[in-house]
Amino acid sequence: MHSFLGARKTVDSPLMYAKAAALVALAAGSYAWLVFHAATLATAILAGGALGLALVGIGFNIQHDGNHGTFSRHAWINRAAGFTLDLIGASSYFWKDKHNHNHHVYTNIPHEDADINLGPMARLSSDHPWFWWHRYQHVYLWVLYLFVHLRYLYSDVQRLAFGKNDGLSADYPRGADLAWLLGGKAFFLSMAFVVPLSRHEPGIVVAAYVLVSMVMGLVFSVVFQLAHSVDIVDHPPGEPHLRPEWAVHQVATTANFATDSRIATFLLGGLNHQREHHLFPRVAHVHYPALAVLVREVCAEHGVTCHENRSLGDALASHYRFVRAMGVEPAATTIAAIRPA
Repeated sequence: MHSFLGARKTVDSPLMYAKAAALVALAAGSYAWLVFHAATLATAILAGGALGLALVGIGFNIQHDGNHGTFSRHAWINRAAGFTLDLIGASSYFWKDKHNHNHHVYTNIPHEDADINLGPMARLSSDHPWFWWHRYQHVYLWVLYLFVHLRYLYSDVQRLAFGKNDGLSADYPRGADLAWLLGGKAFFLSMAFVVPLSRHEPGIVVAAYVLVSMVMGLVFSVVFQLAHSVDIVDHPPGEPHLRPEWAVHQVATTANFATDSRIATFLLGGLNHQREHHLFPRVAHVHYPALAVLVREVCAEHGVTCHENRSLGDALASHYRFVRAMGVEPAATTIAAIRPA
C-alpha cells in the first residue's frame, strides 16, 4: 500500500473557494442580524443558531483544510484559511499541533491521541482509569459536548498563561506566531463581547454568546466523535509493539459515515470520509469521494477491512453504544463485547 499512499495532490478548487465565500458571508450576515437587528427572543435564537452553524461550517470547510495545508497550493492562503479558527475562538497554532501530530499519528492510542484523552469525565479507552460516574457517561457526555468550544478557549489561556503542555510537540509560540495568536484572540473577544456590549445589556450578550458557543461545541464534538469513538473500529491498547503498520492502523481505527449523502459530504467538508482524510491528510476534501473508491479497492486487495456506518443515525447509535460500553466497570469491558453482532 505504500506507493498508493505516497500520492499527494493539492490543487486549488473553485468549489472550495465558493463554499468558503458563502460560509463567511453567512457568518457575517448572521452576526449582523444577531447584534444589530434581532429585536425579539425568537429572532435572536434564530440568528444565534444560524451564526453557530455558519462558524461550524467555517471550521469544517476552511480552517481544517487550511491547517492541513490542503486548501490551496499557496502557503499564504493556507495560513489565512487556517487562521479562521483563531477568528472563531480557538488557536490554530495549538490546534494544528495537537490535531496534525497527536491525533493523526496516534489515532485512538490512549495517552497519545488528544481527541480521546478528554479528562476524568470521559472514558474513551479501556486503558483509561474508570470512575463510578462513567456508568452514566452515555447520558451526560452529550451535555458536556455543548461546552467544548468554551473548553478550547480556557485551554488556550492555560497554555499561554500557565505553560500547560497537554501533549503539545510545538514550542511555546514566539515572535510572529505569538502575535498572530494574540491578534486572533483580540479580534474574537472584540466581536464576541466588545461590539455587542455597545448595543446590548451584559446578560443578553452573555446569553447570546453561550447559545452560539453551545451550537458550535455540540456539532463539532459529535461529528469528530463519529469517526473514531464508535464501536465498529479498533481501540488498540497503548503498547507500541501491538500496533499494526501505520496505514493499516488508520483504516482499522477510523470509520466513515453517511458517505452516500452528497449533502453531508458538502456541509461537513468531507469529514464523513474520515478514512480518506487520515490516509491522505495533505489532499483537499473535495477529492475524498473519488479517493474512497480507490481506498476500498486497495484495502480489499490487501485484506484490510474498511469500517463504515451507512447513515448519520447509524453513526450516532454506534457512538452511543461505544460510550456506554466504556462506562462499564473494566472487568466487564472488552472490545468484542461492544461490537454489534
